[in-house]
Amino acid sequence: MPGLLVLVRGVGDIGSAVAHRLFQDGYGVVIHDDPQPATTRRGMAFADAVFDGHAVLDGVQAVRADNLEDVAQVLARRHAIPVYVRPWGPLLATLEHQVLVDARMRKHSAPEVQRGLADLTIGLGPGLVAGRHADVVIETSWDGLGRVMVAPTGRESSRRSHS
Repeated sequence: MPGLLVLVRGVGDIGSAVAHRLFQDGYGVVIHDDPQPATTRRGMAFADAVFDGHAVLDGVQAVRADNLEDVAQVLARRHAIPVYVRPWGPLLATLEHQVLVDARMRKHSAPEVQRGLADLTIGLGPGLVAGRHADVVIETSWDGLGRVMVAPTGRESSRRSHS
């Protein structure tokens, strides 16, 4: 399925690992996070691109994209993963992504409902409920690590307007 565009939320180690793998498999990938990401593992994640403008992990480069035009240019060249740290709304409204992966691992805040923000939404981390917050949730705690929970069938999830 390369050719799909995936929006990954979170520039920490989990988001970076997801983005890295998808990029290596030929998918278009954009990472979004806050200008001051809550990451503790610099040198082990694409978080360095936020602070230094670029980062390389196991042969895959990520570069900070300071505006939506930069995102489009990096995606078109397919030489790196753009890391966008500006407000979320304009990116969400402009990017023609089919998949959204929330890999921010927010332990101390209420999960956001992101279902409907892409054709397929996937949530990684604590407190997420399949069918409510995302279409698919992947367990990240040691109890059940990697367990995949899918939204109940029978209810269509249509992509919401981003305006």
